[in-house]
Amino acid sequence: MNYRNSLVWSLLLASVATSVQAQRVLEEIVVTAQKTKQSIQDVPISVTAVDGEFMKDAGISDLKELSVYVPNVRIDANDPGSPQIFVRGFGTNTFNPSFESSVGFVQDEMFFGRAAYFTEAMFDIDRVEVLRGPQGTLFGKNTVSGVFSVSTRPVDEDFSGDVELRAGEHGEQRIEAGIGGMFNNWFGMRLSGVTSEKDGQLENQFLNRFENNPEQDAYRVKLAILPTANTDIELIAVESDTTINYWPKQLANLDADTRDYLDDFDPQIEDDPEDFTTSYNVDGVLEKGSRTYIGKLTHSFGETGSLYNLDTVVVLGKTDLFVEQFQDLDVSPSDIATLVNREDYQQDTIEWRFTGDSDGLFGLGSSMQFVAGVFYFESDYQLDAGVVLGRDVDSWLGTEDARQLAGDDAPLLPALQVAAQGTTNDRFDFDYVQNTKALALFGQMTLNFGESWVVTPGLRINRETKTIDTKGTESCESTTPLPPATCVTGFLLGANNYDHRDLERKESDVSPKLSVMYYLTEDVNVFATVSKGFKSGGYNSISFTGEDLEFEDENATTFEIGTKGSYLNRSLNVNATIYRTEYDNLQVLAFNGVFFDVSNAATAVSQGLEVDWQWLTPWEPLAIMGSLGLLDAYYEDYTGAPAPVTQGVNTRQDLSDETIAFAPESSLMLSPTLTFTVADNLLNLSLDVIHQGEQFTDTDLDPASRVPANTKLNARIALLDGDERWTLTAGVKNLTDKLTQNQVVDSVFFPGTYYAQQNPGRQVYGAVRFNW
Repeated sequence: MNYRNSLVWSLLLASVATSVQAQRVLEEIVVTAQKTKQSIQDVPISVTAVDGEFMKDAGISDLKELSVYVPNVRIDANDPGSPQIFVRGFGTNTFNPSFESSVGFVQDEMFFGRAAYFTEAMFDIDRVEVLRGPQGTLFGKNTVSGVFSVSTRPVDEDFSGDVELRAGEHGEQRIEAGIGGMFNNWFGMRLSGVTSEKDGQLENQFLNRFENNPEQDAYRVKLAILPTANTDIELIAVESDTTINYWPKQLANLDADTRDYLDDFDPQIEDDPEDFTTSYNVDGVLEKGSRTYIGKLTHSFGETGSLYNLDTVVVLGKTDLFVEQFQDLDVSPSDIATLVNREDYQQDTIEWRFTGDSDGLFGLGSSMQFVAGVFYFESDYQLDAGVVLGRDVDSWLGTEDARQLAGDDAPLLPALQVAAQGTTNDRFDFDYVQNTKALALFGQMTLNFGESWVVTPGLRINRETKTIDTKGTESCESTTPLPPATCVTGFLLGANNYDHRDLERKESDVSPKLSVMYYLTEDVNVFATVSKGFKSGGYNSISFTGEDLEFEDENATTFEIGTKGSYLNRSLNVNATIYRTEYDNLQVLAFNGVFFDVSNAATAVSQGLEVDWQWLTPWEPLAIMGSLGLLDAYYEDYTGAPAPVTQGVNTRQDLSDETIAFAPESSLMLSPTLTFTVADNLLNLSLDVIHQGEQFTDTDLDPASRVPANTKLNARIALLDGDERWTLTAGVKNLTDKLTQNQVVDSVFFPGTYYAQQNPGRQVYGAVRFNW
């Protein structure tokens, strides 16, 4: 792809457009991507900001639904406990819980260290900022691919409230509300909450129930205290709880032997991955919840010596999270194995920073703005998980699937069948405990040279220590008064007992950044940025042998060249960035037959183009917003990569110069909106065109995991009260009912068969919102 030409054309078209006159003016978008308030047009990185009001207007309930409006971003939240977040083709795949995040999550200025926070309830949102590329300088470790920064609505000076009621197909019901304001000149409060539920679209014909039917309840209390004219205190308490029938998978590509075997348990067994029908026997469930407390103190010193607008901000954060689940590991009506899992996480953070302005730095530059601070992070994580064999494992051991997986050990299967008939509660358990402590110093300054040149250097120094205890244990009970002859789980998983205590890993990292921006005019600039980030290493938390536990840290360096401009008398904004990111020691997941092991590939590259635009057209009723992402992400060197199981169990392949999974070559969002005046009200007609290019959804690039390019349409009509007191909305998501797969991966017990996760079909909804 010729990304250089794409950017040249974007600049040319925008330059030609400046000759056209328009009357309407776009409002300035203010972001905090650099920990200070700035216009998004002045931030020298690739960033997209989405307003909370747009999220409500478009019926967006979570970050997964939001992600399709952001170029080169993908979120898979079908597993709320282990969501997968990708930016520019790289990101977080937390099927193995020890796998650190590649995309950071920040809410109300607090950094959260587990990806599961991405799927906590999203409500009362003021703004979501998506920063693409390494953000290590200001946001620290585990932001090598980017950052999602969520800001919730503040306590307003005026007392106000709002409530939205939404209902839709498949039992969707959602109530979101918020109320509050300043009670006097020193104290204010805002209360907000949400309750939502869906029946789900995936029907389990064996259990006669719907899977993937989330129920969420959450609330937030936000206090604003102004003890002095120069001091603000904000206190936040948030609670979120989720329950869901779990998990949303279907079997695909059953061969004749597998179909014959499963037909004995469910004569209606089928393998159509696009019919929203599954069949498995375990009534699995996932429950998760979090409690978060944030305290933020801001004090303004005003003018101090040669500094002015000197402020200090202290952010204290404390959170705990749990995820508890059990699910049918074989995703079939046969009771072969169940996965049980409990995760507990506690985190404490402190950030203390200073911001201010001065007249240059030792005579260098005409003016300077800076941010500098210290960050402390400590977390405790505990995993208790296990694979428990079911009552039908003995019959499965006699199948061709078992013989294929056993390989040279196939002659032992008859004896193992006999052993399985004599055991119960046959299982292998994982116990993993990790403590993480990190301390960082960071700083960034913006030097202005006249009215045209802006230079922004930054640096972060980080030190981290991880302490781990990890244990794997096989156990079983006898069905007779005699002790069991042997446990079966260890043989099936190739597992053995191990117990490692006081493992320790220490890491140090320096993450620099340098940006140069030049203003061609007051409204148009060009910039170049180079930045570095890292993702810490660790130990495999799901190991069957206790060997080769450690994996190394991952590093990324990004080069960006872009432009940000306002045209047509500021009725058109176009922001475009060309980038190249080089990854060293890339952390990857390799399927081990049941779970995913963590290891390091050698090197990888992501390069491409990102464009965001907003246009208030000369025809007053029409406004158009959109985004374009072009992506070329590939392994530069990855020998010994896992191969599709169809090539043989435990076979390896060379993926050097091959594309990376979850990296569509193109993504496009185009959203025109027509606004008409009807009496004293406004009528909005909106259409979202959302295109995703072809992509693979499994690391081994199995052709069965390929998802073809697809285009979906969302449409909505809204009637708004002229005084902004109420809004009525009716909408359709996936208007043409386009059926696509979200992810396709290898099944555990049936080689050549796959677990398919289907994206939602058409969904009709309606909403009413009141404001006062």
